[in-house]
Formats: sequence, structure tokens, C-alpha cells
Amino acid sequence: MFRLLWLIVTLSSCLQFLFGQDPEIKMTVPEIIQYWGYPVEVHYAVTQDGYILELHRIPYGKDKPTNNTTRPVVFLQHGLESSSSVWVTNLPQQSAGFIFADAGFDVWMGNMRGNKYSRSHVRLNPIFSSFWEFNWDQMAQYDLPAMIDKALMVSGQPYVYYVGHSQGCLTMFVKLSEDPSFSRKVKMFFALAPAVYMANCIGLFKALAIEYSSQLTTWIAYFGSGEFLLNGSFLGYLTPSACETTIQRELCKQILFAFGGPSTKNTNTSRITVYLSHFPAGTSSMNILHWVQMINTGTVTKLDYGQETNIATYGQINPPSYNLRNIPNVPVYIFSGGNDWIATEYDIRTYLIPLLGPRLQMHTYLPEYSHFDFTWGLNAADDVYKPIMSLIHGSSQ
Repeated sequence: MFRLLWLIVTLSSCLQFLFGQDPEIKMTVPEIIQYWGYPVEVHYAVTQDGYILELHRIPYGKDKPTNNTTRPVVFLQHGLESSSSVWVTNLPQQSAGFIFADAGFDVWMGNMRGNKYSRSHVRLNPIFSSFWEFNWDQMAQYDLPAMIDKALMVSGQPYVYYVGHSQGCLTMFVKLSEDPSFSRKVKMFFALAPAVYMANCIGLFKALAIEYSSQLTTWIAYFGSGEFLLNGSFLGYLTPSACETTIQRELCKQILFAFGGPSTKNTNTSRITVYLSHFPAGTSSMNILHWVQMINTGTVTKLDYGQETNIATYGQINPPSYNLRNIPNVPVYIFSGGNDWIATEYDIRTYLIPLLGPRLQMHTYLPEYSHFDFTWGLNAADDVYKPIMSLIHGSSQ
């Protein structure tokens, strides 16, 4: 299957011809924000274990005057292999970052360790595998508190309204379950396509988990222990230059659908080249392995290193499980999609929701939404972002 997709995309690349490109393709996130006429700030947070994370801030809206008005902080956290770009790569009236800023919020967008904006460390160099010895467990333990503390310190606010997508939901659920005191910094938690329990994941992500062993030594032998590089798979061909013509864009869209699920009415095909110029944004091989283990076991545990290393690391043969019942009384609002092949509706309803109990305030089910529609969807402004703003405003009355 993978070889066939390689061939299709490679042949499609031969059909390219010259035409105008969207300028955002070659821009950074701060440049995109400035391009659309919004104010932008770049901040850095240093984690307890030394990673230097880049945050992007839109302190106020395009038409809002610069003043000292105190604005509530909305913190937007991307998913796997992504970056802060997902919140600003649609048009302003469709992108969460711009919509929240125009509505009067102080918008902060995080970047987890290992993506294109967070590849620095106080000691380690990303050219060495030692830099990449992390997975989403460290993102939950170290990255979230470092970034949110930075946003609170700069803004002077006591808490954030947290909006996570996919892995951005998993890391917050895990952080809250392991550190209940962190709940004081999160006023409301909006979980978009929460990829937490993955037993019924389907599509190409599931195929990756089936085709390659989730045992540490075998995985490292194939993918290495550094950055997870896509050059050896058909995903390496999902680049803007391979998705330029109308035919190519349609093909690239279908490959994205094969991962996140189909989206017939909610995808702006003309923006595919913009999306793929910023996605995938990078992560570690160990992080992808952790996800593969989640898919194969259907559980949420720490990384499984194998029995010997597990005993040395955790003091037990099997990796410890996370108990999401330990999450304190943070109001949780879930938005899920019927066409989501990664965070399936079955897994959310069967495994995640029962653990949340009274903390779950609302579950919004969008039947036609795929995994990527919550960040790139044409209708996400009306279906997701504006309802979130209404909930925030309602909670403050």
C-alpha cells in the first residue's frame, strides 16, 4: 500500500507547472500573523529539563487599539507533528488564533519540544540523538507548565482558558492527572478531537502501528532514536511542491484524509499547499513510538522500554498507567467528530468520557468532522471557536 502511494505522489509531481503560490508557504508563524495585519510577540520558555520552547502571542485583535486593557488568556496547543501554525494557516475569519484575538482575548500559542520552533536546549544539540530522547510524557510533565507559566507571568493573568487539539488534549489530561495543583492555572479545558484512547483508531496511522513493531529495540533499528524523519515513507512526498496542481492537491488531500478521516465539505483544498508547508513540523522517533504503543495496547501508559529498562526506570515490569480519574475539578468541554479516524467517537465515549465523571461539562459531537477539521476546517469558526467563546463569556458572568 505504502509503495503504491509513493508511486502515485511521485508521478503526480511530474505534472507540476508554474503558478502563483500562497505567500504564507515560505513564512514563519510570526510572519503569517504580521502578514494579516495582527500584532505578534515571540516569547521563550525554558523547561525544567532544559528545552527552550518558542511561544507565539497575538496580544490583541487587528482592529483593537494598543492599550493596557486586561484580556483573558486563551492558550492554544497543537497536536502531534504540528506547531502553532495550525491556528493561523487558514484565512483570518477561519483561523482560531485570529478569531480569539479579534474577540478580545490575549492569544498564546505553544510549541512542544522538537517541532520546528522548539529545537533548542541549554546543553543538548538537535544534531545528536540525545536531544530527541523524549515523548509526550515529558511534554506533559515539563513543556505545558513552562509555557503556561510564561503566558501567565507576561500577561499577569491568574489562569488560562486552554484549547488543545489531539496530542494537546492528551498532554493536558495527563498533566492534570499527575499534578492536581496545576488545575489552579486552567480555568476551562476545551478538548478538540482528544486523542487519548486509541484502540479503535483506523486509517494510515493504524497501518503504521500494525506494520512496524512497537518494541523499542526493533523500532529504533528501523526509525532510529533521533528525530522522526518522514523521508523514508510516502509522507516524505507530502510537500508543497508535490501538491501544487489541482490534481496534486486533490491527491494530497486524500492522503491527509487517509490519516485523519474524510472531510467532504469542510476542507479548503486551495490551502493544502499552505498546510503542508508547515505540517508535519517535527517530533522525536520515541514520541511516535509512544503513540504506536497506545494504538496497539489501547491503554494510556508511560513509554514501554521493555522489561529490563522498565524495571530500572519505573521499578516494575510494565510501564505505569495514567489514572485520569485523578483529574481535579477542572471543567472539561469535548468536541469530537464522526469522521475522525484518530480520536474515534467510540474511543471517546467508551473509554475517555466515563473517566471524567462530573468534570465533563459538555460533549459536542460534529458528525461530519474529521481529525484535522478542528484546526483547518472551513466551518470550525462557527461550529467550534465561537461556541467556545460563548462558554467562556458565560462562565464569567
